[in-house]
Amino acid sequence: MRESYFRWGAGILCLLLLVLPSFIPPPVVEDSATETAMLPPCDVDEGLPFIQAEQVTCYWGMSEEILPLPDIIDAVNAEIVISWVKSGVWIGIAEASEASKCTLEEGYYQCDKDTVELVAGGALSGNEFTWSAMSGDYRFVAGGDDDQTLQQFDVEWEYQASLDVSPKAYYAFSILLGIYASLGLVGILHLISRVMPSKKDNQ
Repeated sequence: MRESYFRWGAGILCLLLLVLPSFIPPPVVEDSATETAMLPPCDVDEGLPFIQAEQVTCYWGMSEEILPLPDIIDAVNAEIVISWVKSGVWIGIAEASEASKCTLEEGYYQCDKDTVELVAGGALSGNEFTWSAMSGDYRFVAGGDDDQTLQQFDVEWEYQASLDVSPKAYYAFSILLGIYASLGLVGILHLISRVMPSKKDNQ
């Protein structure tokens, strides 16, 4: 009698597991924000007297603020859209540890060109790019127009990703519950004994 209750319970749970995902939307991970990118001014060396050959040294700018992405990002296919309006500049993404190659200024890091390794974006990204992100700590990197004044502009980023709530293991568990509800423990053992070859058959 007790097993019959268990079988009924397993059958109901099996139906719920198979039906509920159709009515309940999967949980969503999302976030968005606006950051300020800083493009450092170029240094101008006036050169030697009478020759007047200026030497211009320009830089990339890296955000002082860190963009932290949680571990749950790795469980979804999260694509982060990054966009900006200002023309003549570009945005890239670097791991936060890349700041060790740069000099901390007031509110941003000043980096020599091409010394920072980007994981997304860059000079060919136009005014928007999509980044297939993984968890970790990151910073925005700005480059573009060579100018002798500090340039700052807004960068918008956002992502929205649904969690995978129906993996193979989920349905496999539902099927096992359904088999138990239909056959019971004795029936399952009998089925296994018929499927698996006996010792006599192997001899």
